[in-house]
Amino acid sequence: MLWAAAIAFAVVIVVGSLSEIHAQSGGYRASTNTGYASLAARVVDASNATGRQLATLVKAAPTFQNTAFPNGTLRSARAELQQGLDQAVNDTGQQEAEASRLVPPYPTGNVSAGLTSVLATRADAVSQLRSAVDEQLGMSPLPVAGAPSTTTTTTAVAALPTVGEASSAMAAAGRLFERADRAFRAVSSSALHQAVPIRLPRSVWVPSPVDEAPLGTTGLSALAPAINASDALAPFHQLVITAVGLSPPAVTSGSPGALGTGCGVDAQSAAAGPTPSVLPPTGTVTVFLTVTNCGTVSEPDVTVSQTLALADPAGTALPPPVARGGGAHVTVKSIPAVSSTALALPPMTVAAGHLYSLDLAIAIPAGQRINPDGAAGSSQQFLIQISP
Repeated sequence: MLWAAAIAFAVVIVVGSLSEIHAQSGGYRASTNTGYASLAARVVDASNATGRQLATLVKAAPTFQNTAFPNGTLRSARAELQQGLDQAVNDTGQQEAEASRLVPPYPTGNVSAGLTSVLATRADAVSQLRSAVDEQLGMSPLPVAGAPSTTTTTTAVAALPTVGEASSAMAAAGRLFERADRAFRAVSSSALHQAVPIRLPRSVWVPSPVDEAPLGTTGLSALAPAINASDALAPFHQLVITAVGLSPPAVTSGSPGALGTGCGVDAQSAAAGPTPSVLPPTGTVTVFLTVTNCGTVSEPDVTVSQTLALADPAGTALPPPVARGGGAHVTVKSIPAVSSTALALPPMTVAAGHLYSLDLAIAIPAGQRINPDGAAGSSQQFLIQISP
């Protein structure tokens, strides 16, 4: 009987202790839940702001235009879209990280893990959307200020996906946005049903009607063909020779035709005229030229070549072999969009009293198209006469 009494006494003590612990911890749980709700609300509000900004960007992207300013700079539609996508990727990544740092202490239930998972899904979806748009347009994320620089240069450009492939990739991002909304509703409902309710702001990135929402599956599926129809967003390639100089300078200028000095339809390739440019007596000629990237994408590994060939009338005695012409080329690592690069080509050996044909050409990038020949402004030809 004594052992039964002892057990009963122990049970009373344990139950009493548990009741006291429960009573004391109730205030702690309430404080934890309230504190978590306050901090989590800020992250949810930030996520909502990012969702609105991204929806606005996606909806407006097909209408973006390229705007040239008098100082020669360009407000590029592609850059505007890229900056918006990069910002959304950065913001959603930070929001996911901020949510994970809200614990410990942990609120009751599985609210913290659920909210972090929602924000991780949104971050993943935004990253997938950026990748899909970048791949369709041949773009890449802009450099991050303060990030380590890289010397790696990509010379091989992957084939762009078809509109259908891009549409499928963007629709997949839309499904993730919709899934994240459903998951958030479940988290919010669970939070409200805790012993101490956790109240979170409403958060919907794909509002009803879902089929009309910019970030929904249907809306993002339609983004690819809309982007494809935008001239301002399409990859536009145009490299032109905008200035040419000779050293030594010509004594009298010939008639090479008009040298294109502008972009677009102003660019033109010059064919050598019948009257040569006359240079003073010299044993070498050096060409200085300016290459301008009139396009909307940076061009890597731009090769500029020169070819010198004798153009003497028939029966003229040949000059020494080293002065009978030849060719050379230089490669510019990269020419950013809407910018120019000046360069000097290797000196060429010439002989006094002889006439030469000088051809200059840029190896134009794939996709360059301006006039039917697709190469306007990318080549220039001159006749040069070396004085006796």
